Amino acid sequence: MARPSPPDFSNPDTVRDPYPAFACLREHYPVYWCPHFNAWMLTRFDDVYAAQGDARRYSSDRIRQLVNAQLPEDKRAMVEPFVEKASRWMYAQDGQAHQASRQLLSRAFTPRAIDALRADIQAIVDELLSQLSDEPELMAELFNQVPARILAKLYGIPQKDALRLRRWTDDILVFLVGSLDPAYGPREALQGLEEMYEYFGDLIDQRRQAPEDDLVSRVIAAGEAAAITKGNLLAQLAFVLVAGNTTSADMLGIGLLHLLLNPDQLQALRADLSLMACAIEEMLRIDPSGQFSHRVLQEDIELKGRMMRKGELVFLVRAAANRDAAHFLDPDRFDIRREKNDHLAFGRGEHFCMGTALFRLEAHIVFTSLLMRFPNLRLIDGQPPVWRTNNLQFRGLKTIHVELH
Repeated sequence: MARPSPPDFSNPDTVRDPYPAFACLREHYPVYWCPHFNAWMLTRFDDVYAAQGDARRYSSDRIRQLVNAQLPEDKRAMVEPFVEKASRWMYAQDGQAHQASRQLLSRAFTPRAIDALRADIQAIVDELLSQLSDEPELMAELFNQVPARILAKLYGIPQKDALRLRRWTDDILVFLVGSLDPAYGPREALQGLEEMYEYFGDLIDQRRQAPEDDLVSRVIAAGEAAAITKGNLLAQLAFVLVAGNTTSADMLGIGLLHLLLNPDQLQALRADLSLMACAIEEMLRIDPSGQFSHRVLQEDIELKGRMMRKGELVFLVRAAANRDAAHFLDPDRFDIRREKNDHLAFGRGEHFCMGTALFRLEAHIVFTSLLMRFPNLRLIDGQPPVWRTNNLQFRGLKTIHVELH
């Protein structure tokens, strides 16, 4: 029997539901050169796991290659300021530079620092829930708001600025790995980045004059002790925003949708809220908002009969790996009691996501509060959720309309 044709990742329908495409790659093309992305795609659990832990051969210094893969040579000069700034982000660094940036941010993400946000997160969620209409669109009214307001609290900035954070991160992220929407192009990405840096540059100057008990002041103090430049301070503060805003909001929407589409699981969770932590891990496994990460090869690597060359991009498709039947039992089933769930949603190795504890706390409070306050929450007949189709890497809902009572 002939192999099926490879999927078309420039098709919005593939982006809307990528899992059949990922299954095709996993089975028939586990090491696949994708002409749309100008990158290799790895989709099996063992391959993705191994690459994530191999920082020597799979470099994270990839912003220039990501941009070059999308833009013709004559258009690259205009985004050189974007490349220069984004290449300083912690997730785009290797070795000692990465460790220094990680250490700079580590104080803000200790278990104690995260737990200290619990009451603030609960207050934010309670306020938003109390303001919901009877048939709310939850992305706009709740899920986009929660992470933005938490980050505003973390940064010590006014709540009115919170949703500006989301606009900046959307402009940057949708462009970074192949926008299918002309509204998110290189000009928008550069403008969003420059506005973000101007805002946080002013904030750094303010906090240097009058420190407060917030992330910015703590990062400044750590940076001064280590003689870190303002440019690097800005880079890491911007990175936390880019990494933690859009993906968290989208993961909340995706997680609720899977509960609502699986009424037996929702009923089990409502009956026993002690299952919440396991339910959140299953949401992350079955449908992560960050579908893949990327690396640049530092040497030629032969894998499953394919030769990947030094300097080429590799996409580590965690969303595909998380549904690998060689690693997970019944992987396409949403099961909040799943016992073996060592998913790759947050990565592995030295680039393991620093924000995992914050997202887990945020999600625990959001879903517990939502289900307790609105036990009859359900999707509205005739108004199905709508997926974004502008970017394969960052998966999320445009809208999810629900009935509360």
